[in-house]
Amino acid sequence: MEKDLIERSNYSSEIPVYQIPGGVHPTEHKTQSNSQAIAKLPLADELVINLKGQAGNRTLPVVAIGDKVLKGQVIAESDGVFSSFYHAPSSGLIKAIEQRPIAHPSGLTDLCVVLETDGADKWCELTPAGDPSSLSRQEILSRIFESGIVGLGGASFPSHIKLQRQQGIDSLILNAAECEPYITCDDRLLQEHSEQVLLGAKIVASLYSNNSEPGSELGIIIGIEDNKPKAIDALIQARDKLKFQNIKLAVVPTKYPSGGEKQLIQLVTGKQVPQGGLPADLGIVMHNVATCFAIYEAFYLGKPLIDRLVTLTGEVCLNKGNYRIPIGTPIEHLRKASQVESECTAIMGGPMMGFEILDKQAGIVKASNCIIFKSAQTLTQAAELPCIRCGACMDACPASLLPQQLYWHAKADEFEKTEDYNLFDCIECGACAYVCPSNIPLVQYYRYAKSNIRDQKIEKAKSDKARERHEARLERIERVKREKAEKHKKAAEARRKAAEAAGQTDAKKAAVAAALARVNKKKAQASQETDDNTTNQATDNHSKDESS
Repeated sequence: MEKDLIERSNYSSEIPVYQIPGGVHPTEHKTQSNSQAIAKLPLADELVINLKGQAGNRTLPVVAIGDKVLKGQVIAESDGVFSSFYHAPSSGLIKAIEQRPIAHPSGLTDLCVVLETDGADKWCELTPAGDPSSLSRQEILSRIFESGIVGLGGASFPSHIKLQRQQGIDSLILNAAECEPYITCDDRLLQEHSEQVLLGAKIVASLYSNNSEPGSELGIIIGIEDNKPKAIDALIQARDKLKFQNIKLAVVPTKYPSGGEKQLIQLVTGKQVPQGGLPADLGIVMHNVATCFAIYEAFYLGKPLIDRLVTLTGEVCLNKGNYRIPIGTPIEHLRKASQVESECTAIMGGPMMGFEILDKQAGIVKASNCIIFKSAQTLTQAAELPCIRCGACMDACPASLLPQQLYWHAKADEFEKTEDYNLFDCIECGACAYVCPSNIPLVQYYRYAKSNIRDQKIEKAKSDKARERHEARLERIERVKREKAEKHKKAAEARRKAAEAAGQTDAKKAAVAAALARVNKKKAQASQETDDNTTNQATDNHSKDESS
């Protein structure tokens, strides 16, 4: 087994650090990739850009097959608030817009723009924003939106939405914990680009400047694990150089999953995000350090989000390290470029929350922070054994849930009971499955239950809507009947009054008489018209005889 020889920082946290429940200490495997400088790989001949983000709707392509595009040019626009813009990661030709395998646990296909690169990698004209401090709040949000920036910590949620809420925000937390084993892209980013990350954070903080007292700035906390000593040193130097005195470092002990949003907030503030609530409910907004770097590039360099840092690692990867990789680069290209044997398995994300990429022709997405290459043999899943009720999963759960009960109820399809045990508070970190001596894939059961509950809610919503439509139809039919009855009633009343006016006491007989009168009148009119036609015809015939 690989030993953890990673260095710990002895730098003391600048603010109090609190405790979180549970957590585990898996082997970190970070030294495999965090010692090499950030590098680039040869550009792939073909980029497969999936237009559907993890957290939102699918964007709409604005290019057509055969179009030539430049690097950074918009190729897809948002179709709603939960999607983001996409830009060409390189220059070349739009080869196809079609269904392709995507980087998703399902292994399904989805709409992708396929870009055939021309090797020139030529940028379109870039327009930096100038001095960000001169921009209005709306101008800042618009540039973040149009630059296609999403949360790069893994959730891939559009950043402009996360930053919309202004009132009540008094703290910005930068998530630099990067607690998953193997992943080191944030660590390496901070070692080499701390200044740019802090400048990006400054732009985010400026969105809430009106919330602070006059002359003061929004407080910024950087939450970082103590297994990143070089990154911590780089952050301190960058803060001193930029004279950003409103930034505090919270150095937290290395423990998985301290980088979870709720867990890091609890670690650095002692506050718990309320059930079903958001960090904003506590006056907090959190962003990953890579997201702040992307914001820096969007404002200072005018660059949209077209690539990201990705850790390539794993036992069978010979070129381990962190690389700046264009969005849409196929996993197969990364395998070859990092000298990985063809018979391997690729895991996107870390070993705790990541998933296997079933088709290596899929391109990386904005959420792809790590690809772990493993030999197929080492990934063999141990046999699942019966639960022995040891309770280890409960001790490991960082959300203070009861994983064993959730497992039993999910397995029995008792989904309502899983909700009673706060299933949706589970962050699917995998700590419970990691400590399970029976090798039960607990998270898979929770995902199964969540998926079924979501499906049931969707079906219920559809059923409710169909029932509302049916009830509305019945009401409409009844209303028409009532209106007809009312009309008939008024007509009968009118006839009654007419009969009374005519001196008849029996309204029914009066109605019949009136009807007969109308019929006779029509007959008389018809007879008169017939007579007139006969007379006219006779006159015409007489005139013809006289003429002849």
